[in-house]
Amino acid sequence: MLAGTVELVAETVRDQSLSLLVGGGLTAAGGYARWLLVKRLPARRTWRFERATEELVMVVSSSAEVDTGQYTRPTTGVGQVRAMSLLVPRLVRAYRDVDLQQVSLSEGLPGRDLESHLLLLGGPKTNEVTGRALAALPGLPLRVDGNVISWGEERFEGRVLGERVVSDFGYVVRAPSPFAPGRRIVVVAGSHTFGTVAAARWLAERGGARDVPADVAVLVEAPVSADGHVGVPRELRRARLAASPVPAQRH
Repeated sequence: MLAGTVELVAETVRDQSLSLLVGGGLTAAGGYARWLLVKRLPARRTWRFERATEELVMVVSSSAEVDTGQYTRPTTGVGQVRAMSLLVPRLVRAYRDVDLQQVSLSEGLPGRDLESHLLLLGGPKTNEVTGRALAALPGLPLRVDGNVISWGEERFEGRVLGERVVSDFGYVVRAPSPFAPGRRIVVVAGSHTFGTVAAARWLAERGGARDVPADVAVLVEAPVSADGHVGVPRELRRARLAASPVPAQRH
């Protein structure tokens, strides 16, 4: 009698333990699936890089020079730094093993790095790699001349009042790389430095949306407060881009 009771209790405990294990496994699997759908996949849609672990190079503008007393070294601007702060969490969410130390100034970028996936921050005025990329992309609806962004026949430039930028324009270009087959580029830049931040904010917040094509050019506008805060960017123009300008290599 006692043995039967003990066996019954043991079976009950085993059944409950199994139920807990199965329930815990299903909960974990459901949580992972939800994370994959809500976090990882939209983040990867933001970039569209096939792989980025060791194949992504971030190229920032050489927008200033610092005299150290012994030599002069190029540096980047605050807009690129703020843009990076918005984009890096999105990169890490998409590619957990991405090498965030792969950052280069556009001045003196090694030629081999052009054959990587590229995240280009800053426009042609201060980032010569951006200038080369935009010039090489076919069917691009926008052109950049100094601080002026032209989209078709329209011209856009950050609005300045009382020596302060009160609104600025930014643009995002996401496309196959014109430098190497099988690689991609993402350009994040603006009329002024605040436009670069506006473009980065749009990419981080809207770039992974399902209605945004993989190969796309986008123009945005954002207000700039007195303390330099860039407000919510408003999408002004969007265009789907053509296929890769670099044919795949045949072996």
